[in-house]
Amino acid sequence: MTTNKIVVGDITLTRVGYADVPIDPARVGLDAAQIAALAWAEPVWATGGQPLAGAAAWIVESGAARIVIDPAQAADEILRTPSDAAAHQRAFAAAMAAAGFERSTITHVVATHVETIGMFAWRDDDGSWSPFFPAAAMFAPGRDLAALDAGTLTPANADAFAQLRDHGVVHAVGDAATAIADGVVIEHSGGHCAGHSIVRIESRGQRAIFVGHLAVTPLHLGTGECPQQNVDAPGTEQLLDGFRSSGAWLAGPLWPAPGAGRWIDGALVPANP
Repeated sequence: MTTNKIVVGDITLTRVGYADVPIDPARVGLDAAQIAALAWAEPVWATGGQPLAGAAAWIVESGAARIVIDPAQAADEILRTPSDAAAHQRAFAAAMAAAGFERSTITHVVATHVETIGMFAWRDDDGSWSPFFPAAAMFAPGRDLAALDAGTLTPANADAFAQLRDHGVVHAVGDAATAIADGVVIEHSGGHCAGHSIVRIESRGQRAIFVGHLAVTPLHLGTGECPQQNVDAPGTEQLLDGFRSSGAWLAGPLWPAPGAGRWIDGALVPANP
């Protein structure tokens, strides 16, 4: 488990890592040749020709707000199996507490899109679900919530999302940019899926962008269009091009430690390497 920090003006971004593991390149729409072509891929973002993927929580501190973005998003098949879910959620909560982020102190939680339950919900002993962050308002794309209602979106652990909505903690975010704290804005992007959003951070002229699953792995910043991962691959690549030229810190929920970097001279240079 690792902890990494980035300071963006008056805002602090902390990544609390739970696990980083190598995965088959095909799982993120890549192959070994594409990875080998990136001189900057190893050893931080890949190892032995395989991308590294992380289960982690990013916490954004802006004033009194403590905002968690995409905690362990897309890790359900590892962390949320019926036999292991209880142990993993306790360990994940302990890792956050050890880093100074008791789950009861989180004020907001953001889902860039609805895909898996990750650590948005806590599985109770009777099999029901309650908010993982009991004092937090949860923000999710309105397009995804509408698709859930229409039955056209069927994520893993869909019952958990339904129960979170029953708890009254889920707030729909529209296509207009939505500020949830000073310098923290949720912005609709599309690309990965129709409802996908990103989170922009700005303070005192410094910037960071949480790209969600527009780049599931940092390697997607250098490998070109990936239709296996994105319903709008050309649109996603256009967005990534803007991110690369922005000079901002770039971060992704599944990126391995340190979980963020800056695009410099055709490579993603890791933060706090």
